[in-house]
Amino acid sequence: MTPHPILPTFPKSIEKWWWNQACLKWPDYSEDKLLNAIRREIVEQSDRFNKTRSFDSNSYGSRDLSILSYGNFFFPRTWQAMSFVLSEAYFLRNWKVPRKGPLRILDLGSGSGASGLASLFQLRQWGVKNPISLEAWDYSGKSLATMKNLHRSCMELWPDSKVFTTRKDLTNDLPPPNKRKFDLILLGFSLNEILQESESGSRIEWMKQVLHHLKPGGFVVSMDPAGVDSCTRLQEDSFVLKQEDARINLHAPYFNGLPCPFFIQKSKYYSHEVRRITPTQTVQRINSPLHLETREVKFGFTMLSKADVVTLPRGAEHCRLVSPVRKRKGTISFIGIGSDGEEYRYELQRRDIKKEETKGVLLLQRGDVLQINGGVAGKEERQIRLPSPQSISLLFTPRIEVG
Repeated sequence: MTPHPILPTFPKSIEKWWWNQACLKWPDYSEDKLLNAIRREIVEQSDRFNKTRSFDSNSYGSRDLSILSYGNFFFPRTWQAMSFVLSEAYFLRNWKVPRKGPLRILDLGSGSGASGLASLFQLRQWGVKNPISLEAWDYSGKSLATMKNLHRSCMELWPDSKVFTTRKDLTNDLPPPNKRKFDLILLGFSLNEILQESESGSRIEWMKQVLHHLKPGGFVVSMDPAGVDSCTRLQEDSFVLKQEDARINLHAPYFNGLPCPFFIQKSKYYSHEVRRITPTQTVQRINSPLHLETREVKFGFTMLSKADVVTLPRGAEHCRLVSPVRKRKGTISFIGIGSDGEEYRYELQRRDIKKEETKGVLLLQRGDVLQINGGVAGKEERQIRLPSPQSISLLFTPRIEVG
């Protein structure tokens, strides 16, 4: 286990590549005209992702402006979000790389490749030496061609890797698996788009088809936008899959194979991460008049596998942070899901805490995995009082390095 993996900033060579593609497409545009065209498209895409949830294949993934605007603005965001999730699979959840031979990855609904290419890059950064084969399936031929061009142009980032693309309408049944199954299957902000009109039963059957393509020790990593409905649906569907097939284990976001408690019992919170990221210079230039949130990424995720889950002693001593850390007049507090699947409120008295210690606790991010030492049950149900900031040990706190 690596408690505090530092993830590299988004590669500048990819940032430069995306901007150059836009400049080459519209060579007669001034920089201001190009930025304004991209900004208008970004506003439309932001509304599509966050408000209308409408993904029209005639406008999304088919137009050059759509693909290049996404690449210059949203691509780094998806890349960094998937990097957080992959780091958890690799460093905390015991996902195993094959001891020898190629590592095979399938990216479903890949678009222009943010999730799949991020996996190639991070695995090389973590010292994985296997040859890597990345297969990308998406309905947009233009997006897939863009992905292959980017992969070929930045080979220094992912040596000894290959990308194969297939244009495929994933809303239909998936093809039957062949003998060459996958070590890792990615759904990076794509599951909610692919199955947006589907009922629960159809979604479950579709995910069962996905799992047929997985090696016995492989992981399915699914990441969705941080809306209440999409995150709750993701967690509930994952739990149903586990119930209907005893061979499937639920590895994350919680512990010991236990489901998210928020769709079972009422709470003011729901299961999603809030992670600080580093916006590229291009993102900052585009965003200057838009004032969109670019320094945080919010998402929900799950991990499914037939491999055994990592086990922890059940109770309040280990938890995943699921709320903001709140500083009030006399206390610092946060909500965590313990390794027994229960929701706990952890509380520190501020009177004996130094300013530097307070700052350190406030820097915790939603999604961090903590070990609580010496906590004492409070007067309220599932309230845990902590004697000092030193009671909090960091089990898994991934961070993007400062660019």
